[in-house]
Amino acid sequence: MIPFMKLPLVLYRLGLGRIFGTRFVLVTHVGRRSGRIYRTVLAVLRFDEGTREIMVVAPWSGSDWYRNIQAAPAREVEIKRIRYAPVQRNLSAEEIATLFVEFHQAHPIFSRMVAPIPGWNIDSTYDEFLALARTLHGVAFHPCSAAED
Repeated sequence: MIPFMKLPLVLYRLGLGRIFGTRFVLVTHVGRRSGRIYRTVLAVLRFDEGTREIMVVAPWSGSDWYRNIQAAPAREVEIKRIRYAPVQRNLSAEEIATLFVEFHQAHPIFSRMVAPIPGWNIDSTYDEFLALARTLHGVAFHPCSAAED
């Protein structure tokens, strides 16, 4: 039996990741110590259809995918039917807090699924989200150029 949390990765590997729409992204990255290629499915807090920018947050400071992309940029991201080699930038605490507020307002039911993030309370104020955001890491991925798919 496939554990529930591994199901999105299995579906991406089967070429069915597009069924998640913009809710999840598949990030391909290189292990900082092993040099192996890894694929990690992450929840998306914001996806901009126009720029194709994807914003995600590492819920635990020790997330391997996050440490890996800090050592060497992500090789590829895939969301919906869009796939590109990204340019990435780290998000500020203020950006992360704003993402949490906007995400909760736009997706109140799905917000309950990400509530297990330590310190996340779906009814938090902006200041409480900001305090939490200062303990987390976030990344924005965007295409190098508009010509890429």
